[in-house]
Amino acid sequence: MRVRVVSKINNLVHCSTLFGDLNVIWEGKEPQIDSHYDVELDLYSVLSWGHDILKVQKDASTIMCNKDTVNICGTLESVDSDGYSVLRIGNYIIPFNAQGKAFDIGSAIEICVDSIVAYPIP
Repeated sequence: MRVRVVSKINNLVHCSTLFGDLNVIWEGKEPQIDSHYDVELDLYSVLSWGHDILKVQKDASTIMCNKDTVNICGTLESVDSDGYSVLRIGNYIIPFNAQGKAFDIGSAIEICVDSIVAYPIP
C-alpha cells in the first residue's frame, strides 16, 4: 500500500493513505517525514470473526485511526481452511489470520486491530 509518513515517534509512525490515516509499527530503515513509501501491512493478531471482524453494510475501502485502534473496511477476498484470510482495500490486499466461522467471500467487512506492522517494499 502506498503511504505518506506524517509523523513518527521511534518506530511508531502515523501515515496517510488514499483510504484514510493509520498508525503503524515501522520495520526497516527509518522513514522520512512527508515521504511516500510502498509498504506491506501485516496484522499479527489472530482475529475473531464476529468480534474483531464484523460485516458492514457499506461496500467501501476506508481506514480510520482512533486513539487505540485502527479500523479497516474492505472486501473479504479469500479464506483458507487454516484461517489465513485476505482483505481487499482498493487495489491492495492485507493478509490476516482469523478463527471461528468465516463470513462469505465478497462480504463487506470491517477489521478492528490495535496494531499494524508496516514493512517498506524495496
